[in-house]
Amino acid sequence: GSAYLAKLLQNFNGDIRLASAAYNAGPSAVAKYDGIPPYAETRAYVKRVEILLKRYQQQASRTLAQTG
Repeated sequence: GSAYLAKLLQNFNGDIRLASAAYNAGPSAVAKYDGIPPYAETRAYVKRVEILLKRYQQQASRTLAQTG
């Protein structure tokens, strides 16, 4: 899981949206559509990843501010 995701992030130059779409739908689907495929499940998955990433980043910022 995590090694595959790391490889996808490398293949998509750190683009989390494309890497998560490829993780869900496969890299060939992302290549075929030259971006996030129009699959409802994949689009929902990418959105969930973005929401969770933002939430974790905000939590990390708060934690760093508290520990100063």
